[in-house]
Parts: sequence; structure tokens; C-alpha cells
Amino acid sequence: MVIENMQQALDLLKNIKEFFYNIDETEKKLNTELYNKEGERDDLLHEIELSKLNAIEIMSTYKKLETVLKERRCIKDKLDLINTIKPYASKFITKGICAETDTTIKNIETLKSNQENRQYTPRIIKDLKCAKKKKE
Repeated sequence: MVIENMQQALDLLKNIKEFFYNIDETEKKLNTELYNKEGERDDLLHEIELSKLNAIEIMSTYKKLETVLKERRCIKDKLDLINTIKPYASKFITKGICAETDTTIKNIETLKSNQENRQYTPRIIKDLKCAKKKKE
């Protein structure tokens, strides 16, 4: 990625910040979702085991179980990705990347503001249009 302007740099840094700040929260959320899906799976398996279901009910329960298992697999795949990324993220978090990223974002926003509000104070010729007006 080539950064060609300040907005691209800010967007990139904000994404990095969000990535590092949210990795633990994302993992907790996915673990909760996984726990709930496993509970749904167990409920459906007990329904099959303990209930006297007719053919239509069996098919309906099977379809629900299939859906739950697919959703569970998707959550587990996301957790695998998070667990692969987490050691990498932890090294940077320990080195203070979150604070450094915040500082850099603030510095770029200040730089952007300064560049947008540039003023010039003439040294010799005082009546220039671009001259910063003195407060009297």
C-alpha cells in the first residue's frame, strides 16, 4: 500500500488501532457465540435422543442441527484465525503500539489542521494580502 495523502495515513492508523484494541474483545465474543452454538447443538441432539419424533419432525430437527453445525464451524474458523493472529498482536501490544498509534493519529490530525490553517507573518512588507492579521 502506498500512502499518498494524510487521509489515507489516518485511515490506515485507525484500522490498525481498531485491530489491536479489539482483538481480545473479538475473541471473547466468538467464544461466547461458540458456547451458545454448542448449547443449541446439545439441545437438538437431546431432542433426537429423548423425543418420539415423526418423520417430519425428525427432518426438521435434522435441518436445524445441520444449520447449527455449519454456524458453529464458521465461528471455530474465525477463532482459529484470531488465535493465529493473537501472538503477533500481543508482541506489538506489549511494545506499546496502541499508545504510539494514538499519538501518531493525534500528530497527523494536528499537522493536517496546521496545514489547513496556514498563515504567514511578513518580515518586511507588512501590507501583503497573505499576511496574518495582528489582533489589536
